[in-house]
This record gives sequence, structure tokens and C-alpha cells, in this order.
Amino acid sequence: MADNIPDKILDAKEGRFPTTLEGIKQFYDEWAPTYEKLTRHGFKNIDGVDISTESLKICKEGGLYRRLICDRIGTNKLDINDDSYDGLILCGALLKGHLNLGCFPELIRIVKPGGPIIFSVSSNSKDTFDKFKDGKFESDLQELVCKGLWVKEANELIPDWIFNRPGHQYVYKVV
Repeated sequence: MADNIPDKILDAKEGRFPTTLEGIKQFYDEWAPTYEKLTRHGFKNIDGVDISTESLKICKEGGLYRRLICDRIGTNKLDINDDSYDGLILCGALLKGHLNLGCFPELIRIVKPGGPIIFSVSSNSKDTFDKFKDGKFESDLQELVCKGLWVKEANELIPDWIFNRPGHQYVYKVV
């Protein structure tokens, strides 16, 4: 597996991800052992949700997480109570074949009113993947604003977001 690690990093850098659920799970199962060690920064009660059992195993070994849930974030109801979290951060989740954009109502459900939901999207994704093309992504986010579920706090272009490529960081506040 170790010989395979640079290939996983290159695949991620080039945006080559599997598009099937099983393929994505396997990709992260193989990549998880290369994640940097977790460190504490004063945050408490951190939970994690991932489809990759290997990623969750690595997270458990780090001892930082209170609870780890093996599930796919989507339109399905997660095994999490309403208004459970002070805030939520999506990391590496809005890539081709990853989260469905219909996941946001479920994420809003589990964050307390006033809590932030922070996520980012590479500029390349916004230009090439169907779920982001023609303003669909932005209109889907705005629809949730119109429904009174959250308010937009920020949308910032970050010139060197990842792998020397630009990306957009979004911050929404749950109502």
C-alpha cells in the first residue's frame, strides 16, 4: 500500500477521484494511513462522519474525536440528534462523486441555530463538474436562504486554496 500513496496524492491533486460510492470508499481507505497526526487546538466534543472505515479507524487512533460515524452524508438522516453541534466544517467533501448537494438540509438540521457551516469548493470544480455549472450550486445554496434555513455570512475566493489552485470558501449561519 505504501508504494501506492504518492499516486493517491497525485490523483487528488489532479482531481481524479472515483465516481462510484464503493470507489470513493476504497480511495479514502487507501489514503487514510497517510493523513497527518491529529493535534488538539482547544476544541472539545468533536465528532466525525465518513464513509471510509479506514479513515475512521485512523481518526479513532488519534483520540481526538468523541464519536465517529460511518455513513455517507446525503439526503439520508444521519444518526445525530437535531441541533447537536455548535458548528460544522466539511473537509474535502464537495468533489466529483462525493457529497450530493442535497445534503445541506441534513447538515443544517444537526447544527444549532446561530452555528456556522463552513465548506469550500475548488474553482476547478465550479467550472467543470455538472453539479456546479451554470450557477446551479449557488442557486441551490440561495434556495436554502430563501427558505429561512440559513444566512450567507461569506463567500471568499482563496487564490492558493489547495495544490496552488484557487478555491471558494463559504460560511453560512444556521437560522
